[in-house]
Amino acid sequence: MAGLNPLAAAVEPGTTAVPGHLTLAAVGDCLLRRRVSDLQDPDFLSLVDLLRSADCAWGNCEVVFADPRSVYQAPKMTDPHVHCEPWGADELRFMGINFVGAANNHTMDFGIKGLGSTLNNLDRAGIVRAGAGFDLLDAARPGYLDTAAGRVALVNCAASFLDYTAAGPRHPVFKGRPGLNPLHIRYTVEIERSLFESLERAQAMIHDLLGWNEFSDVLKQMEGLRPAGTQLFFETTIKAGEKVDVLLQAQSEDVDRVLRAIRTARQKARVVVASIHSHEVRQRLEDPPPFLPPFAHACLDAGADVCLATGPHVLRGIEIYQGKPIFYSLGNFFAHFNVLDKKPARRRPSPQPGGPEKLGLHHQQRFWESFVTRITFAGNGEVAAIELYPITLGFDQPISRRGTPRLAHGAEARAILSRLAELSGIYDTLIDLDGDIGRVRVINSL
Repeated sequence: MAGLNPLAAAVEPGTTAVPGHLTLAAVGDCLLRRRVSDLQDPDFLSLVDLLRSADCAWGNCEVVFADPRSVYQAPKMTDPHVHCEPWGADELRFMGINFVGAANNHTMDFGIKGLGSTLNNLDRAGIVRAGAGFDLLDAARPGYLDTAAGRVALVNCAASFLDYTAAGPRHPVFKGRPGLNPLHIRYTVEIERSLFESLERAQAMIHDLLGWNEFSDVLKQMEGLRPAGTQLFFETTIKAGEKVDVLLQAQSEDVDRVLRAIRTARQKARVVVASIHSHEVRQRLEDPPPFLPPFAHACLDAGADVCLATGPHVLRGIEIYQGKPIFYSLGNFFAHFNVLDKKPARRRPSPQPGGPEKLGLHHQQRFWESFVTRITFAGNGEVAAIELYPITLGFDQPISRRGTPRLAHGAEARAILSRLAELSGIYDTLIDLDGDIGRVRVINSL
């Protein structure tokens, strides 16, 4: 089949290509809402073969698998809730995906029943998962996939979610709250000192107008809980500085919980995967937020072999940190959105804010192009190879076909890989183009 990885073609699905090696394939956000197992497109089937040939194929499960008669309707029909009937889990398994992250902003779209149905259907289909559960301990624990080449572990969390969807800890009296494994992000707005002082004065007047000064003891207590040198202005933490900026910091309690799980997994698995779902950006979608690189580094320092990020629905760069890869966004894999059936003009985004990316999500080509990575781990645990297979999700296709991935070729493949190489350049990561495949130069690779 056109575009099939020669290495993948030489082995049966689910077996390692080289004795002593373990292969991990990873894809991005899976918003699957249509059956794909009957498709006969050669480039789609080659993609399926590629995933099946890996010992482990990972993706972000960003959909609730449930019988619609068993869960409650969303509060408003316009809410971006993502639902698929239980057969969706079987479709993922057909693709060869056998390991998923379950922590994302859609985990609790249909409440506790929806969560339970999703987890049960993943289990039924034989897909190992991590990142969500019926209390915080359950959501935070690693998931383990046993393969012919050895055990692979996953620790999964999300930074983008509504507060009530985070799992809660067990209590001697109360049950733990079902939900996702959270990485809370503290936002602080830095503003010029003169403006900060003006807002401080305004805040005192607002407190008086709203009668909050009647609870001055509570306000004083809340002030002691904030970081030194900050104020709270209508639920926004502000601090004085030299410029306007937005500072994002991961909550240390959550980071520690994730790192503890990674250390536990390191003792039980040959390969440990850390993954996070994060929508946060720095000016443009292609740039990760300031908290993400330090968090990814900490995960690898704690014992993870690779860090995978999803969420912004576009490509981001690849960093090689101490010989281990960080994928700052794997983009989309399945994108079965409900969109109008019209063909937008082909155009590639300007790298500058304010360019064509101001168009709606569904009318930008960058949301419909992505890649699948295949990572080969040697017997000593080092990364031996990282291959990148560009995919297209049918930007110009009618709605009935749009959003289903297939391998890209020729000029389209080179454009995707060149874009990925450009985004990876800020990390000094080099990507060699080998026909329709990209190969990452890995430090200390075999």
